[in-house]
Amino acid sequence: MVLDHSSYSPLKNSEEECLPHEVTVDIESVTADKKPDLKNDQDADPESQPLVDDMENPETIDTSDVETGSTHSTGCGESKYEIQPVEAVGLEVSQPPKKVSIGRRMSATWQQLTTVPNTCRNRSFNVLNGEEMESHFCSKLYHTKRKLLQLKNYHDEARAMRDIEKFLEQPIVLFKVHHVLWEEIVEEMIQKVAMEKPELKLDVPATLKTLICGAADYVIPECVQGITETSHGPITEQSFITVIGNTNTVTETQVVMCLLEKSFNFGVGAEEIRFICIVLCPTKGKHTKSAIEVARTYSTLLSDDRLRQNLLHTHSAEEFAHEFELECTRIHKEHEKKEKELNATHQSLKSRLSGGDEEGGCWCLPGKDLANDFRNRASHYLSDFIDDVQDLKSIQKLISTTLFLYFALLLPGIAFGVLDHYYTDGKIDAKNVIVSQALAGLLWTFFSGQPLVVIRTTIPVVIYTKIIYKISLNWDENGEFFYTFYAMTGLSNACFLMLYGLTGVSKIMAFCSRSTDEIVGLFISIAFTVDSVKYIFKEFNKYYCFSDDLDHGKTSSIANMTSGIIKRAAADAPVHDCNTTVPILTLLLVCLTVFVGVQIFNFKYSPYLNEAKRVLVADYAIVVAVAAGTFMKTYVFAGVEMAAFQVNETRSMFQLVDFHDSISATSVGASIGLGFVMSMLFFMEGNISESVVCNPANKLKKGSSFHLDMFVTGVINAILSVFCLPWVHGSLPHSPLHVRALADIEEHIENGHLTEKIVFVRETRLTTLLSHILIGVSIILIPYPLNMIPIPVLYGLFIFLAITSLGEFQMWERLVLIFTEQSLYPPYHYVRRVPQKIIHCFTMIQILQLVALCLISFGGSAYLKMFFPFVIILLMPIREKILPKIISERHLDALDGEH
Repeated sequence: MVLDHSSYSPLKNSEEECLPHEVTVDIESVTADKKPDLKNDQDADPESQPLVDDMENPETIDTSDVETGSTHSTGCGESKYEIQPVEAVGLEVSQPPKKVSIGRRMSATWQQLTTVPNTCRNRSFNVLNGEEMESHFCSKLYHTKRKLLQLKNYHDEARAMRDIEKFLEQPIVLFKVHHVLWEEIVEEMIQKVAMEKPELKLDVPATLKTLICGAADYVIPECVQGITETSHGPITEQSFITVIGNTNTVTETQVVMCLLEKSFNFGVGAEEIRFICIVLCPTKGKHTKSAIEVARTYSTLLSDDRLRQNLLHTHSAEEFAHEFELECTRIHKEHEKKEKELNATHQSLKSRLSGGDEEGGCWCLPGKDLANDFRNRASHYLSDFIDDVQDLKSIQKLISTTLFLYFALLLPGIAFGVLDHYYTDGKIDAKNVIVSQALAGLLWTFFSGQPLVVIRTTIPVVIYTKIIYKISLNWDENGEFFYTFYAMTGLSNACFLMLYGLTGVSKIMAFCSRSTDEIVGLFISIAFTVDSVKYIFKEFNKYYCFSDDLDHGKTSSIANMTSGIIKRAAADAPVHDCNTTVPILTLLLVCLTVFVGVQIFNFKYSPYLNEAKRVLVADYAIVVAVAAGTFMKTYVFAGVEMAAFQVNETRSMFQLVDFHDSISATSVGASIGLGFVMSMLFFMEGNISESVVCNPANKLKKGSSFHLDMFVTGVINAILSVFCLPWVHGSLPHSPLHVRALADIEEHIENGHLTEKIVFVRETRLTTLLSHILIGVSIILIPYPLNMIPIPVLYGLFIFLAITSLGEFQMWERLVLIFTEQSLYPPYHYVRRVPQKIIHCFTMIQILQLVALCLISFGGSAYLKMFFPFVIILLMPIREKILPKIISERHLDALDGEH
């Protein structure tokens, strides 16, 4: 059974209180042998249908005293009869009956009718001179709409049981009501609410207006009924009806139940009503607390014929409420049973994923999982190059995604190269980063299992490089031993990664849930933003000063901000560093890049152009943002001198590292230790990136290859190490953004909220191949003209990537809900299935874990930051062992299970 939600709204007001019916009746009837068949008026043509008595208490009209030609009205919802002499119609007269019985649907006892009623029109017929004359008009119009609702799932939808339990705290029930008029039944039910809960100070007349149509008392404005699908079509369950009322006269949901003494006829589809449930809700409230959602709860209960039968055999309102309580107990038992089944399934799944093959073989059998990944992906290898480029739209996606990857990898790579140049005293620079990215990307294109994962150098790699350089100075103060120590550390890291791939260690990612992925993803976005803000502060600290500083011949570092201006405290520094134009322009270029990029990215949500063109424009957001920032600096502020990135021209791009005699046992041990710690970082970030890419919501068809990709990552980093090129690994947020750029996305509006759904993703290697070819060609553009791109634009790009990736994280959605009015909550699945306080509790636990990551990464020393990967690993046992003790597995499955 499903639920049918219908609503009524009058389209035109009328001075009349009801829909009248006017019928001309010849009470001095024609010959009796022409007596018509009496059929139900709802199954026949309204222009040829005789009147039927389907009312239990029809009104009887004594026609003996009725004056010929007069009109008789039977009241609201009934019929109006015009009495005409038989001579006027020229018919043969027989003995007429003396009385006419009329009900709501009108029935009469007579020998012959000359017209037929129509419940929607006032119509009269006269037969004059052998011709039938007709006049008709509508009394009013009304609008109906119907929508199918799913039955309430009491196990998954959190509010369902809470609504029933709240009703049982103070049940309001009317038992065996005798009224036959809808307005009288409703008024008594509302009066019952006002009497049982005087603290509500319920405005009864105002409330009645929401439940009774002013133009037609028997028309229900909005209601929910049950529908059963059969082989002959849907059949409406006519024994119960749930009436919905949205009103400002209540501040919280009120429910009142009514059991009628006998079946009541509300009209077509509701002709045998015994149970009435009225739901009154505030006009403004949370979606899961809306009138329709509450009505679904009680309609689902009443749709159970077993419960209805039990309720019919009750003898008092207390017994009636007790039956509801027994039903609630039964549902609780079903909950406990499903909870145990869910926990058993969850544990079985984790055991199967982490415990090896089904035959009980060793999960660490070397090479088995690697070989499986290779076989699975080999069948799709050729299609990765030739499929999904057959139509114009796919070609457009291919071009736009290639350019997106080109700029999203090249420009941050230059920024990381600037940092490497600063931290290593020029040993590694922007040119090395670009060469590393091009070489690694091409190798990844041809040998990886999941080409949609994007590998690149990252901020943690830059930090590790800085630590390695500092440690290398212990063996050579001139820094020449850095190349050797860097290569040794990189080779150690690569060996560990290949070992992880061979032994199938990636199976532990079965314990890495969506929660862990999102915490790491948000941390990367925060890291991008923090680095950009640090750069802006550094520029202000370096150049911004006031006239009093110049007078004293001093400059200073940032002390405080007053009215948005960064003031400087006294410190020893050269006077010539003061140039207020540079930091202001730096801030302007960063903000301009972010603003233009975000606006172009969101252009697809605008009403301009058509959908295909909007998406096409949005795909080039990063290109337009970089072009806008570069144009602003080059042509508008051409006179302002800003520092450009530098490269080391003395070292060849592919110069092999010289493993000379200065290698000692201490340095080897240190390199192995650093390599192991770094392999943990590469292992976690690489697997998390692939896990996000292979999310079932992305609808990828060719599968994942965690073990193969881990092994290939190790091989690539071994090659990079011997040339002292920056290391790479799978990364966020570029990987999910790559998937999104290749996807066809559908937009749906539900309850006023826009939701997006990925329909199809082009699983191709061509975007990775073409973008890295362009990056390789860009090497010849260093230093000119690539150094025309201002460094602030590169950092603005960091913030742009951080902002645009937020929409991929459910954690961010839930964080926003904390500050959102309940009535404006979007219809996310977890909002319906999980209580609000548990949603916020889970979000706050995630925030605490995120804060811990940030404190270690941004607040500690460089050596403390080395343990950042182990903190990520600790997130998994927290999720698996601690969170289930705080939040039930059912709610965790709703919040964190849809990975």
